[in-house]
Amino acid sequence: MCRQAGVSYASVFSRAEDMARAALEIKRLNRDAWVKLPFCVTIEAECFGADVAFNSLYGVPAVTSFRYERLTEIDALPEIDLQQGRVAEVLRAADILHQQGEKIMLNIEGPFTVLGQLISAKEIYKGLYRHPDKLRELCLGIGRQLAVYAKAAESHGVDLLSYADPTVAGDLIAPAIYRDLCGDIAWQVLKGILNNTSRVAVHLCNATSRSFEKAGFCTSRHLAFSQDYLYGQALKEIVAKGQERLLGHGCIQRSYCPLCNGGVFALRLSERVPGSKE
Repeated sequence: MCRQAGVSYASVFSRAEDMARAALEIKRLNRDAWVKLPFCVTIEAECFGADVAFNSLYGVPAVTSFRYERLTEIDALPEIDLQQGRVAEVLRAADILHQQGEKIMLNIEGPFTVLGQLISAKEIYKGLYRHPDKLRELCLGIGRQLAVYAKAAESHGVDLLSYADPTVAGDLIAPAIYRDLCGDIAWQVLKGILNNTSRVAVHLCNATSRSFEKAGFCTSRHLAFSQDYLYGQALKEIVAKGQERLLGHGCIQRSYCPLCNGGVFALRLSERVPGSKE
């Protein structure tokens, strides 16, 4: 793929021009409706100070060591700087692709997953029980910065955000903790992203959206399409109309595959769930 795109493998993670070329080649190979950025899950965490380097064993940028040992030692996280580093290259790649008329999907990691690259998952899961207020404070702070990133992505031509937070998937967390903490934080973060943008749509990964709806944080509505549609084609049509800005219950990474449920699900954020904190 890299040879066909005329890029080096390592550069697709850090250089805008090569990101754009690789994204176009992957779209061509998959016969996809979307170009997708970036090619790793460490972009946001790096903005918050994660130590990230290219891991030759796994072939992707990865966290080399956790910045913090204990949840309680994190006083505050820095504001993200979108003008430098790899995040700036991702946004520049989006600009390049937008100028070529492409429809762009940007992966964005949720706050618990971002935090899980700054501190061990064990500390996060302990914090769910021992330090829920601290987790709420940190994750909502990360969420506010994600809304800033989303707005910048929109201004650089991104059409669709793919949002996932697998660190706190509903099947990993006790229902009451998900309802009162994890799901409630996700509700606030998503509301912030939607309020801070005007056009870009957000697609929740299936694991995230199913847990989210089960806990009462959203409702879903089935949008039917002909069975000959690919998932990405259906999403592209919905996003172009601009009537639905929150979608889910599907796998956007399989956008080049046929619809498996005869359509796409539009989501609506609910009122705050009883028991959640303001």
